[in-house]
Amino acid sequence: MRSSEFRLAATIATVTLAFFVVDLFYFPRSSVILDSNNWFELTKVIVVLAAIIVAMMLVEWRIAKDRSRVGRLIAASAASVRLLAKNACLFVPMSFASVWFMYLASATNRPLMDQTLAALDAAIGFDWRAFLDLTNKQPIAAGALVFAYHALARQLPVLLLLLAFAKRPRLTEFIALLAVSGALTGALMSFVPAAGAYAYFQPQPVDFSNFTARAGMWHFTELMRLRSGEPFNLLVTRAEGLVTFPSYHTALGIMVVYALRDHRWLFWSVGCVNAVMIVSTLPEGGHHLIDVIAGAVVAVASIVAVRTIASYDRGETHAAPAVFPLNKV
Repeated sequence: MRSSEFRLAATIATVTLAFFVVDLFYFPRSSVILDSNNWFELTKVIVVLAAIIVAMMLVEWRIAKDRSRVGRLIAASAASVRLLAKNACLFVPMSFASVWFMYLASATNRPLMDQTLAALDAAIGFDWRAFLDLTNKQPIAAGALVFAYHALARQLPVLLLLLAFAKRPRLTEFIALLAVSGALTGALMSFVPAAGAYAYFQPQPVDFSNFTARAGMWHFTELMRLRSGEPFNLLVTRAEGLVTFPSYHTALGIMVVYALRDHRWLFWSVGCVNAVMIVSTLPEGGHHLIDVIAGAVVAVASIVAVRTIASYDRGETHAAPAVFPLNKV
């Protein structure tokens, strides 16, 4: 493992540990109950991933002396699968700990701050209701926004495979981006509890008829249950995305495009789709504009942090290049 990859892996592990420490500190004081099946599922996944790593190492060892074209292809494929499994071993516990934290942080009786967020939007001249009305009156535009918003989830598994099998794999870097952005998002959502623009403005169904029926409100029932103070049984595999401020859709969309900077044909096409997706976080995702701005700040800050960590060498921090270079770095 290269030193830069080791530092990135250490960053992911550090963020994961920090999440677990905070989770364990707040857990006894929270109404959130962690379903015992969570530990079984987590252990099962880690064991399967460990088995895949061992199997791929055996394949690489067995094929090491085969210099034929097929042999080299098998060895390279095994190495890529092993890289994917190793990074999954980092990602799964990090994801588990961050989702647990998200639920613990949401189980609070602190006042929601949507009024403040809406006021900040108004201060910069943005009217969420007017924007919803404008986009809803354009069925084709609304359909494109809905498609782009939900396309992000389909991009992720393809991206992970691409980053693992690319000539210059950047999978560990991307997982580190998820870890750092998750930590920043967790900190911000803790200080700014919010339910979203749909919950605050309460538009009628006719006002968003060209968007999905539960646009911006998928999380609301879960959030209200958590805020009620009643015992809540959490199964991480069935968790909802509860973060309103900042918009993690925005942060993730930017980081996905950044991760594709070595693949120009995907960089531009996915970049265009995710630019539309960021706009869609307002009428389809139910975010305030200030949520989107904060999500973009989280993405840029995470990219700068990860680049700095990866380029740190012998006690010196090298200046990070531009955030979106078109050449390979």
